[in-house]
Amino acid sequence: MFQRQAGLVALNEFERAVEYIEERSGEGVEQYQSADGQYYQLPWKANPVMIFYNRAMFEEAGLDPDDPPLATYDEFLDTARALVESGVAEAAIWPSPESQFFQSWFDFYPLFAAATGGQQLVEDGQAQFAGEEGIAVGQLWRTIYDEGLAGREAAPGDAFADGQSAMAIVGPWAIAVYDDVDWGAVPVPTPEGMPPEEVYTFSDAKSIGLYSSCENRTTAWEFLQFSTSEENDGLLLEETGQMPMRTDLPGTYPDYFEANPTYEQFADQAARMVEVPNVEGSIEMWQTFRDMWSRAVIFGEEDVETAFQQAAEEINGIIGGGTP
Repeated sequence: MFQRQAGLVALNEFERAVEYIEERSGEGVEQYQSADGQYYQLPWKANPVMIFYNRAMFEEAGLDPDDPPLATYDEFLDTARALVESGVAEAAIWPSPESQFFQSWFDFYPLFAAATGGQQLVEDGQAQFAGEEGIAVGQLWRTIYDEGLAGREAAPGDAFADGQSAMAIVGPWAIAVYDDVDWGAVPVPTPEGMPPEEVYTFSDAKSIGLYSSCENRTTAWEFLQFSTSEENDGLLLEETGQMPMRTDLPGTYPDYFEANPTYEQFADQAARMVEVPNVEGSIEMWQTFRDMWSRAVIFGEEDVETAFQQAAEEINGIIGGGTP
């Protein structure tokens, strides 16, 4: 929206800006290009989401906290059932069931990214989620809600921190928040259980833009490079635990990860992330998806496969890839 209103500067206009952005962020950085092929944003930091689980609750439910059975959809469901049936938690997992457009980034989208090996919701002007992988993710969550393994109402507070749920889908920002919880973390599940080093997830990334109202653009661009230098990215990591969007984090900052081993698996996960599509009408697109998700998956009012296909047709129309 900023770009359409001529509110952002195309960073490509600066000398070697494209090289800087692409060399710093590496593979996958093209997700941040706009439709005209230019970068109006500098990818800055990410919070690759994973499954946090409460080790004490898993052990109480008779599950191995050191090797939790969460890799496949079947394992995930069986584990969720065991947690709830044992009474250790009110819900196995409790993502927000609220209707804001962005809520699907923390239930559907990570699992879709994982199942497809890093596919976005839409690519080349066409919705991708109504295929076999996307529908399977929808069916998994439909079963979770139908069996009462997740709450259909918003949790009063942080369900994981408060002990209402045994799992949560969150990024490394949560490590400090869940300091009082004996937690572990694993990649999100995939249909048949991919090796962890192959699993993709949602990035929950943040970028930096340069406003067109800026009067000293060259100085501003120099400051952006300074702020995202290897040294200052290291300071960001050290101060916040959030992952700078640069290649080979463990190899670039070995001392930090040696001193903070709980963050290392998130640094590895940061090499395999999927961003929300940078397309026109993205908020309307995601709201259309979320409205469908609420009806078909959370509340079970429609057939999942049919609802996904109808939503895909509507979204193709929104993004100009077809006629709804």
